[in-house]
Amino acid sequence: MQESVFYMSDARDGLPSYETIKKYVDLDEFEKETPAKNSKASKATAELYVQYCGYFSAVSQKIEKWASHRRMLLKAVDSSTSSLTKIKLYSSKGKIVLSAVDVIGTTASLFLEKFNVGWATTLLYTSAGFGCLSFICSMFDITKTSFVMEDILKQLRKDADFLEDIQDSLQRMYSFDRNVQKLFPHGIDARVVKLIQEPYTARRSNPENYNSVIKSLSETSEKTLIFLAVIISNLRADRNLLEDKEFMANAKTFAKSRVAEIWWNRMKHHGMLPILHKSKLFTYLNSLSRIESMPIRTFPLLSTPVWHINGFPTVGAIFMNSMVVFDAYCDLIQSGKTRETDLLQELKQTLEVEYKKIMDVYQKLTPYADE
Repeated sequence: MQESVFYMSDARDGLPSYETIKKYVDLDEFEKETPAKNSKASKATAELYVQYCGYFSAVSQKIEKWASHRRMLLKAVDSSTSSLTKIKLYSSKGKIVLSAVDVIGTTASLFLEKFNVGWATTLLYTSAGFGCLSFICSMFDITKTSFVMEDILKQLRKDADFLEDIQDSLQRMYSFDRNVQKLFPHGIDARVVKLIQEPYTARRSNPENYNSVIKSLSETSEKTLIFLAVIISNLRADRNLLEDKEFMANAKTFAKSRVAEIWWNRMKHHGMLPILHKSKLFTYLNSLSRIESMPIRTFPLLSTPVWHINGFPTVGAIFMNSMVVFDAYCDLIQSGKTRETDLLQELKQTLEVEYKKIMDVYQKLTPYADE
């Protein structure tokens, strides 16, 4: 019997040991058993629980602070999206009207100049004034967008700093993990835990048995899985432990404790929070927060007054202002949506998903969840 268990627990994919142990350990009875309250193991788990609570209190405060900031950031992103949409709509309407007046006035001045009408030049420069106002609308749109994106980027960096601080605090809880290992003669093998928690990562050396084991694991309670992780890890080092009553009792007591549940979740999430990869969004936000990164299509807006001031052909001014009108019209029919608003909407979705995942993991790691 011992040789069989040892062989199976040392198998390449490790999972068949689950079925083997079931033959020699009554797992159904384990589920029904009440752990001894005054045993050495129960006292040790109680001490570990107190230790974990002490460690996690600082983490909890940091997470609450981060969560408050993240909710504020989500509101800011939502508000900024709405604000940029309104700005784009108003500036587009303004540019259409002002640049259209410039086009009409400049065109009219060309015809009046042919008939030597004295106020043709006055009309030309008056039209140029409307073109300058259109230019001001464009600059306001660009500058305001830059400031809004820069503000969001600052808040996002602050959010990232909060998360990094939380991650560092979680990583510093290594002494708790080390003390859990000390509860058993040979600790708990992280590789065994990973195979039980993520059976699909195991090698499929025996597909038929592999599938049956995965099915069995999915139908097994978390307490039993923790118990199996302890048993398998120690049997690999000492096959005689299966007949050690004290070891078996300690394993059962630990598996049914609150500390074991917390430790199991720490192992499942590697003691960390599920931070999403946002480097692409960071880079894009950073580029959009800079005025020098204005889209190529804004150059006609900036160059419009120059045509008049430097005495370039009025036909060129008409063409450039016509482009401005067309560009503004395109923005208008898109209901004010821009690459900035699209990015902010994508950012909001990413932040919401991340917030939910982190809070879910936090609820699993916190010792106060059931209190």
